[in-house]
Amino acid sequence: MSESKSKLRELTIGKKPEFKKEIVEWEGQEFEIREPSVFVRGQIMNKSGMNVTNTDNPDINFSDAQIASVIYCTYVPETDERVFSEKDVPMLREQPSGSFVDEFSRVAMRLMNREPEEQAKN
Repeated sequence: MSESKSKLRELTIGKKPEFKKEIVEWEGQEFEIREPSVFVRGQIMNKSGMNVTNTDNPDINFSDAQIASVIYCTYVPETDERVFSEKDVPMLREQPSGSFVDEFSRVAMRLMNREPEEQAKN
């Protein structure tokens, strides 16, 4: 491997990934909302119905995108333990508008570099 290639690889895949994160307080408790990896972002997009083969007219389910982002991006602070799982989908779907689902997903979507409304439009 050339020295140039080694240097480029060292600067990219040779570094430990650093994910952006934000602490969100809800009812006196702290939750860590973490930027997803490329793979996890794909899982969130798949759960929301985004189809990469039809990018001109994607059929995205906004609430599924919110719920997936909450499941995949919400952690117990300073751990790798997710707070929610796929088993929680029915309960997350039943939360009122303006609840923690809206708040946590708004932060998660921002960390994915898109706001929920923008994600639904694109």
